[in-house]
Amino acid sequence: MKYGISIPVRGDGANPAAFDGVAAKADAAGLDVLWASDHLLMAPPNKSKYPGTPDGSLPPPWKRTYFQPFSVLNYLAGRTRNVRLGTSVLILPMRNPIEVAAQIAELDQVSRGRVNFGVGVGWFEDEYDALGYPFKKRGKRANDGLKICKKLWTGEPAAHESEFYSFSGAVLGPTPVQKPHPPIYIGGHSPGALKRVAKFGDVWHPFRVGPDEFADLRPKLAEALKAEDRSIDDIPMCPKIPLVVQDEAGPLPTMGHLAGILDALKKYQDNGATEFCFDIVPETEENAVAMIDLILSEIKPKLG
Repeated sequence: MKYGISIPVRGDGANPAAFDGVAAKADAAGLDVLWASDHLLMAPPNKSKYPGTPDGSLPPPWKRTYFQPFSVLNYLAGRTRNVRLGTSVLILPMRNPIEVAAQIAELDQVSRGRVNFGVGVGWFEDEYDALGYPFKKRGKRANDGLKICKKLWTGEPAAHESEFYSFSGAVLGPTPVQKPHPPIYIGGHSPGALKRVAKFGDVWHPFRVGPDEFADLRPKLAEALKAEDRSIDDIPMCPKIPLVVQDEAGPLPTMGHLAGILDALKKYQDNGATEFCFDIVPETEENAVAMIDLILSEIKPKLG
């Protein structure tokens, strides 16, 4: 099993000192991955509702501070030597994929081959509207972007012709250290996301699915993989779930007493999870450091 946590990149606890503290702890203690989440713009949520609050509003601290993943991960690439650095997840359809291909390749270079490339399509329609990208075409744009990234990462002259981009003879350098490219984690568990895993993904990265739902989705993923002549036995799985130790039970079984959390994590593991990406609450340096200690002292010894 591999273990990672989300870096506090948003809210009042997000600042360079916190990045330093969490990264130093993770690097020295042996945590596998630090993940950075992604939003570009906190637009008023008129069309979309944030699923993490009862009324669908965005947390006010996010409006004050939300660091971009490439800023934080490039900074941490020079401050760490061991821990891997990932995007969980980069909303690829909100960006030019040619720029993203270059940014991921350069991050892989400066980190000396420690990048995990997590990709998703997002849920925030108002953010898409503000950026000028079509929300209803975000799945197609994500697939198109992944094709472009893979072509450009070869370092050979590349051509691409689609609804969104057209170029030929284009060369990108430097290329990633990891060959053929950094591992691609495909976020989500919709039918489109499962097809995206099968066609482009190295790792399945579903978000906030309980262990029972995780198990129920396996046959659907297996079917999508079979259509691409791939086997579910060859796909690592990294659910992104909250890790919150508290007295009362939360909406997911990884929120509550430690014993219940361990039972839930074992269920994920029994159904194919090979890695965990933990969201932490509250998103502070102190809590992140405490959760790293908990993972390595209480969770990893029991799950492996």
